[in-house]
Amino acid sequence: MSELCGNLERFVDGELAPVDAENFRHHLTRCERCEARMKELVAMELLADDAVGASAGPASDVVRGPSDWRRKTWLMVVPLALAAGVATLVLMPRTDSLPGTPEAFLAQASTRGLEARVTHPGADRYRPYEVMRSEGAATQPLPMREMALMEEAGDHRGVAVAFLLRGELGQASAHLDKLPSSPDADTDRAVLALQRGAPEEALALLERALKERPQHPQALWNRGLALRALGLWLKAAESFEQVAALKEPGWSQEGAERARQLREKAEQERKDWNGTKQDCDRMVAGEALLSEEQVDARPGLSRLCFYDALRAASSAERVETLRPLAVWLDRKDGGTHLEDAVRRAARRDFAARAPLAADYVRLTRGDMKPAELEPFLARLRDARQEDILLGALLFVKDARRSEAEYRALAMDTRDPWFALLTEEQQSQADVLRGQTTRAKERLTTALRACGTGGGGALNYRCLELQRQLAHVESLLHRPVDARARALSALERARSGKEWAKELRLIQHLGQIARSHGDLSLARAYMEDALLRMPEPCSDPNLTEAAHTNLALAFYRIHDFASAREQLDHVARCGQPPSLPRAFVLADLAHTPYRREGDAELLARGLESLRASGPPQSGVGPLLSHIEGRFVIEQDRRRGQELLRQAITEALPLLGSDGDARKARAYSYTSLILDATKHGELERALNLFAEERALPATEKCTLGVTVDDERTAVVARDAGGRLVGGFSTGRREPLSTVEGLVPTNIVDALRVCPSVDVLARPPVQGQAGLLPPEIAWTYRVGAPPSNPVELPTRRLVVADVVSPAELRMPTLRTWSAREPEDGAFTMLTGPAATPSRVLAAMRDATEVQIHAHGIVDPDVADGSLLVLSPEVDGGRYALTASDLQGQRLQGRPVVLLAACHAAYSKEYFHETFGLPVSFIEAGARAVLAATREIPDAEVSEFFEPVLARIREGAPAAIVLRDARQDWLRGRPGSWVLQVLLFE
Repeated sequence: MSELCGNLERFVDGELAPVDAENFRHHLTRCERCEARMKELVAMELLADDAVGASAGPASDVVRGPSDWRRKTWLMVVPLALAAGVATLVLMPRTDSLPGTPEAFLAQASTRGLEARVTHPGADRYRPYEVMRSEGAATQPLPMREMALMEEAGDHRGVAVAFLLRGELGQASAHLDKLPSSPDADTDRAVLALQRGAPEEALALLERALKERPQHPQALWNRGLALRALGLWLKAAESFEQVAALKEPGWSQEGAERARQLREKAEQERKDWNGTKQDCDRMVAGEALLSEEQVDARPGLSRLCFYDALRAASSAERVETLRPLAVWLDRKDGGTHLEDAVRRAARRDFAARAPLAADYVRLTRGDMKPAELEPFLARLRDARQEDILLGALLFVKDARRSEAEYRALAMDTRDPWFALLTEEQQSQADVLRGQTTRAKERLTTALRACGTGGGGALNYRCLELQRQLAHVESLLHRPVDARARALSALERARSGKEWAKELRLIQHLGQIARSHGDLSLARAYMEDALLRMPEPCSDPNLTEAAHTNLALAFYRIHDFASAREQLDHVARCGQPPSLPRAFVLADLAHTPYRREGDAELLARGLESLRASGPPQSGVGPLLSHIEGRFVIEQDRRRGQELLRQAITEALPLLGSDGDARKARAYSYTSLILDATKHGELERALNLFAEERALPATEKCTLGVTVDDERTAVVARDAGGRLVGGFSTGRREPLSTVEGLVPTNIVDALRVCPSVDVLARPPVQGQAGLLPPEIAWTYRVGAPPSNPVELPTRRLVVADVVSPAELRMPTLRTWSAREPEDGAFTMLTGPAATPSRVLAAMRDATEVQIHAHGIVDPDVADGSLLVLSPEVDGGRYALTASDLQGQRLQGRPVVLLAACHAAYSKEYFHETFGLPVSFIEAGARAVLAATREIPDAEVSEFFEPVLARIREGAPAAIVLRDARQDWLRGRPGSWVLQVLLFE
């Protein structure tokens, strides 16, 4: 704290960097010493300015320019001091110093330099948008007396808008933070997000505003800007057209013009790409070559067309006509790879090759039946037509079956296009084998050959590598990394003018957003993808994916009617349901939105999926689950059989297949809900225990699961009596677990010494499930049947040197007494790196990590611990992913003495975060908090807790006792957020 206090005068003088100034503002709200000193400095500066103003005369405010240091000081100090709660000390100057009113000040300009719209009436009068091209154009200084008038009137929105208009984002944020949530406040906060380059955050705020006020003009306008920033031009055009329909003077005309420009841009890109694609198809059919202009505009698509035209050529003469195109493409990317391919193909025996070339054309057009593919591949091998075989092997659905053959053929070409395509194919095989981390490593290595540029034909292959890596990152629970990779691929698609790839990546980004729970962003991407297709079923696969993901997004927010509407849209295309659509059909089976023909439609989809799905994969168990989930709502016995079948089928695949893990978890969900709904409480509680390989419980156990609007709670009290409840009343996604357990069940558990909570995602890992006076623990799994007792080894990680760029304050030096037996290891300073900590934990029986904890989705899904950087200056974070595959042989008790260490990302089939990952790696117990914890109080609270646990006291009782003792003098303390996992 003293180190931060030393920054006060630099802060007042406006000398701190923006990030440091923002951090100091937050410090100021909590430090009485700095607040008192700030009052003195603010008073002195204002008095000094009044004195200068009096001596200079009435014109002094006009003469003084933005370089005046007191003006700079006021610009920084006044709003920040007000945000810190010291507004009462601002000395109000004479109200006649400047003419006009706050509204007049905000509306004084004849043009606007801010593209977004703010909600303050004085600042939203229409003025044409004009950007100054001169870097030297000076921003007019803020008239602080007018600002003070608005502050005195409590017009925080006006003050915030003034700072937004001047680009003073930190100060604008300070005043926006004072406003309660409302459509206007959310709209202005969205402007701040747009100014900070965060269109996703802006979109979420604007959707919330529009949900409450659908015709909010400023929100509609700013949503158009947010969507445009995301590259979703047709959705942006829709939003601007909604503004135009409101008939506001000026805004209506500009909105209509913006919409027109966006639609023209999108339509021109689609027409240009379609034109090239149609010429490409004609070239493959033996007609004219693509023009040099088309090759220059879309080198990736042009190269892809060249390969197919070469394989489809029915004579040596036709092959030779392709030579000019080969030369032109080679010139763009260097080398003679394509000209060499022409030379090799021209020497082939076309009496044998021509029929195979004709069959290859049938394959690419979708005219070859699935049963014909293997015989066709065998004929290509026999005829030694390697280049056609190289193209045909891409139509084999299971990449594992041909990976070695494909690699050998691709490497023989010495063509970098096929070298990159090989890595893409092999990464798909890695994923099918459950080697997702290996796939990520392979793709990351391959992308090093791509560089950062977006030019040339190889850009096409590089964007496909990035798209595949985005998929892999999603499988590894890294949605922000997945989004970043997909956005990089999207940037490459746009630079290469690959309209079709851009369309699929927009749909992929929607899927990533939906799977991570960002429903407003998911809808924006999916709806834009649909708007890009002029005919609803012109691309059945894309239509299926977009509508189904929208259905899933609506279903997750309990808008079952809209989910049904999306399913009905895609059903008009006539194709069998995809796996995601089959899921939604099964989900809707328990709602009023089940339709008469759903059983037949689902059966058709399952038949198609079983016929085409990869063998020995988690898709099989997932399909059994979907069928069981649907059937159990009409035929309990048959539904239960199918769900049990899914669990059995998933068992051998759990270690390597994410779909198998989902099938198992989802099937237990359906079985537990079914049992609780029908009052079979003992069976339900036994299912909770069975899932964790625990013996049937006899007393003091609570099972909790939620599934969309349904909740099942079952408990056994201290006397073994069963009590439970089933409800369907939740109308929005679960946001808190407080109050989730009914009062009668809580009361039944109060006499228990401690309660084992068998909570399932997304409840597991959340604070507040039971009252603080009850001793309870999240029971994650069963202990080992024959644990090996290891000698006591304590590990303490403390005094970490966090990376300088994170600007984190230094924590107190760890000062607890070392044990006398000497079985003690301490990692401190630069030695406390993630790799050394992981290695030291393996044999420890107690682990304490004293470090900063943060929630940073750019690094990890769930929270992370900030350790010292590795020696190469790289990795500093210890994440849940780092613990996967680790074995903690000492079965330690783990204390994560860091902020947010218990924060986890809850998926529907698993909870992903540090505590559960520690338990799965072998820890006996984990103590961690879901929120910030004060550095000064950590040791005081946790040291006695650990001491009693070392003595053999049950951890849940120890934590409850310590919590209750602490709360007697500190009600509402952070210790309410400390959780125990065992």
